[in-house]
Amino acid sequence: MITEYLQFGIISNAVKKGILSVNVVNLRDFSTSKNGVGRIDEGIFGHGKGMLFRPEPIFEAINSIKRRYPGCRVVYLTPRGRKFDNKEARRLSEEDSLILLCARYEGIDTRIVEKAVDEEISIGDYVLTGGELAALAVMDSVTRMLDGSIKEDSKDDESFEYGLLEYDHYTEPPVFLGLSVPEELRSGNHSKITKLHFESSLKKTYNNRIDLLLNYLPVFKAGETADPLKKLRRINEQLRYFLLTIQNISEEWKHGRRN
Repeated sequence: MITEYLQFGIISNAVKKGILSVNVVNLRDFSTSKNGVGRIDEGIFGHGKGMLFRPEPIFEAINSIKRRYPGCRVVYLTPRGRKFDNKEARRLSEEDSLILLCARYEGIDTRIVEKAVDEEISIGDYVLTGGELAALAVMDSVTRMLDGSIKEDSKDDESFEYGLLEYDHYTEPPVFLGLSVPEELRSGNHSKITKLHFESSLKKTYNNRIDLLLNYLPVFKAGETADPLKKLRRINEQLRYFLLTIQNISEEWKHGRRN
C-alpha cells in the first residue's frame, strides 16, 4: 500500500529531487513466531477481543532502523494519540528522520509504546482497519512542509494555516450552470480580491468548522510596520472587521435557516 502511493504526486517528486527519502520496512521480516512463517500477531491477555502485534518484531524493526538513522523519532499512528493537524505537520517536518509505526487488529503491545515509541498521533476521531492510511496522511502533509516540495506561496492561504478554512476558488468559464465568478476576482483589484477571500474564508469556517473561530487571530504580516502602536491599531482594525463580517454571516445563516 505504501510503496504504491509513493510512485505518484508530491512525495514521489520530493524523493526524486532528493528532498527526502522513504523506506518501507515489513514487520514480518522480523517475525520470531514458531506458529507460522512471518506471523507477528497473537491473542490478547485478559480475554481481549481480536489480535495484537507481538512486541519482539516491532522492537527489532525499530532498532534496525535506528542503527542506520540514529536519533530517529518513533511516531505510532493510533486513535488514542494526540490529534494531528497542520501545526503538528510543521513540527514533524523539522525532524531529521521519522519512523511511522503502523498497526492493525487491536494495535500493538503496550510495552512497545512505553519503551520504544516517542509519541502517539491520531489523524481523527474514527477507527481505521490499519495504520497505513494514517501514515500516508501524515507523510503527505509533512512532505508539503519541506522546502522545495511545493512552491512556498502555495502554502500561505491554505486551510488551517492561519486558523481559518481556505476561501472558495473559481476557474474558467466565467459562467457555469447559471453561477458567475464573483466580479471582484475578475477586477484585478488586489484590495477587493483580498477582502473577498477573507470573507469567503470566514463564511466557510463559520458554516463548516465554527470551532476554529475560537482560536483565530488576525494575521499581521511582519515588515508592514515596526511601530508597535501602528501594529496594534492595525490588529484592532482587523478584529473589528472580523467581528462585523461574522455578524453579517450569522444573519445570512439565520435567514437561510428560516427559508
